Amino acid sequence: MADKNIPVIDQNRCTLCGQCVDVCPENVLAIEANKLVYSNPSACTMCAACESICPEHAVKVYYSISWADQEE
Repeated sequence: MADKNIPVIDQNRCTLCGQCVDVCPENVLAIEANKLVYSNPSACTMCAACESICPEHAVKVYYSISWADQEE
């Protein structure tokens, strides 16, 4: 999908309540054809608002940690 990380949606847990769609400040998620989808994945800032509000724990935000090279 996108080159960067985006939240992972578990369609089996999602009840289409729409809370994640409503809370997303960047309008990344949408409900289309009875399915939670990414409407604008490149806009995701990984704020995790969608994960925090989901009552079914159907949205997960995974972070990748990396360190810059350090000079000695």
